[in-house]
Amino acid sequence: GEDVEEIACTQNGQMYLNRDIWKPSPCQICVCDNGAILCDEIQCQDLLECENPQVPPGECCPVCPHTSRDFDPTIGKI
Repeated sequence: GEDVEEIACTQNGQMYLNRDIWKPSPCQICVCDNGAILCDEIQCQDLLECENPQVPPGECCPVCPHTSRDFDPTIGKI
């Protein structure tokens, strides 16, 4: 078979190897495809099963905070 030369990618002065995957911003994911950079927007789920979803630092999509199901503000109130 032929040797296929793998071509690295460069974005913003940062070099990525072929087939590397990285996130230039929280809501974008990119892959290096033989010198071509292919980027996709990250799609978030619209519906979360909690009242106060939070977006973790550096992430794109809100998640349900782990504390919400442990903490019940109605306990102790009359």
